[in-house]
Amino acid sequence: MSLSIAAKLEAAQQHFHAGRLDEAAQLLREAADADPANGDALEGLAYIAASQRDAALAADYFDRALAHLPASAERLRDAGTANQAAGRHARAVELLESCLQFTPRDLPTLNAAAMSLSELGAHERALQMLVRAREVNPGLWQVHYNMGRALGLLGRYDDEMAAYRRAIELKPDCVAAYVNLGVALRDLHRFDEALRVFRKAVQLDPNDAGARTNRAQTNLLLGQFEHGWREYEWRWRDGSQRHDFGERVWLGDAPLAGKTLLLHSEQGFGDTLQFVRYIDRFAGQGARIVLRVQDALLPLLSDFPGVDRVIGERDGVPPFDYHCPLLGLPHALKAHTAPIPAAIPYLHADPARRAQWRERLAGERGPRIGVAWSGSTTHVNDRNRSMRLLQWTPLFDAAASFVSLVKDVREADRETLRQSSAVRDVSASLETFADTAALIAELDLVICVDTAVAHLAGALGKPVWILLPYTPDWRWQLGRADSPWYPGARLFRQSVRGDWAPVIAQVRAALDAPR
Repeated sequence: MSLSIAAKLEAAQQHFHAGRLDEAAQLLREAADADPANGDALEGLAYIAASQRDAALAADYFDRALAHLPASAERLRDAGTANQAAGRHARAVELLESCLQFTPRDLPTLNAAAMSLSELGAHERALQMLVRAREVNPGLWQVHYNMGRALGLLGRYDDEMAAYRRAIELKPDCVAAYVNLGVALRDLHRFDEALRVFRKAVQLDPNDAGARTNRAQTNLLLGQFEHGWREYEWRWRDGSQRHDFGERVWLGDAPLAGKTLLLHSEQGFGDTLQFVRYIDRFAGQGARIVLRVQDALLPLLSDFPGVDRVIGERDGVPPFDYHCPLLGLPHALKAHTAPIPAAIPYLHADPARRAQWRERLAGERGPRIGVAWSGSTTHVNDRNRSMRLLQWTPLFDAAASFVSLVKDVREADRETLRQSSAVRDVSASLETFADTAALIAELDLVICVDTAVAHLAGALGKPVWILLPYTPDWRWQLGRADSPWYPGARLFRQSVRGDWAPVIAQVRAALDAPR
């Protein structure tokens, strides 16, 4: 090492401790440029990037530094947590497990490894890490709370709830444990207990958005719409979503005559398709309505009635007086006092696109049935609502022609779909929802899990059979085979949590029944 590089490293350290991170980074970059194998310079840059909350850059520098520096517990742990923060969980686990070889009883490392393993879906390994952490310190409430999460993902629901209750014993004001316990009880259909637990969480912290939002969803699931819609407004405070339209939210408390109201999408495609139905409630109020939707929905909704202008996510937002997210409309419009608007159809497919599909489907024998066995992988409840195509095999020898409505086929289903002669794959032609809508319009029936396709088919007035998990999304409620949202919908529900086989058998029986 030259003296000039040593001097740069020493000066950079002084800048770093004085909080002059930019000056420190400049010197360290110069040192690394002069000597690319200088692990000290690279590690220093990693710590600076971490301090500036650039997790990806910090992880890159740590990985480069580790190629030139001896492994140590601290170095491996810091590199592992940087990779974890950057979302590189496989690399994080590799580094954190290496760290545990030096310090096998280090609680922060055990917990961090468990979190990344959970993100990778390795829930059993995550639980093993947490069991080790509990052995180190059985009185740490965080360990029991995290064990509860892992146990729930493993389907060990009684053990999950016991872990949350133990966390509460150790920390009686642990709102997060109460919230998770409430969710676990709700998912087991123990609704009275769940609501009591959510109430306790709100008593402990009236401003806890997680407690409020989960209580709202439970009330909506049970059909308690007034309380549910009102408290559902807390969803904007729980950190799961945001908008950039400021504080001028319209919640029904201001006249709209002569005003511009921006209605904007939130959450998934299905939510937009479901809740644009409320726009006709603004007829006669004298407001100019601007509707902002996801880009993939723009061709379908570009001429939606009652709207003065429809824009996509990449379009500039015009000046407006108020805004309202689409799922806020039932609360703002006091929708609990009237039946759900179900003037079906309220969406219509493009005639030219329909003609193209009509030509492509000509010659198909029997009823033409569209199928969608999975939805978006990013959906919070995807592991419960989506299925594997292989599970649908019992349907495909029915006297019908099947066409896939899944745009993004998962890797696990590609080979099944490729080998199946019973299901026609047209995913390459489904560029936007306007294409999917035109295809659905030329079908006789849609069968799907709870995904945007269900809402699209329902809004188009197409008969749609929807397969639902044991505890469905709140909008499908409980114990009914129909839906007030879509008169053409028929609901098929799990009677045992996680068991789809009887549901598929019911659907097959319905296909075979005389019509």
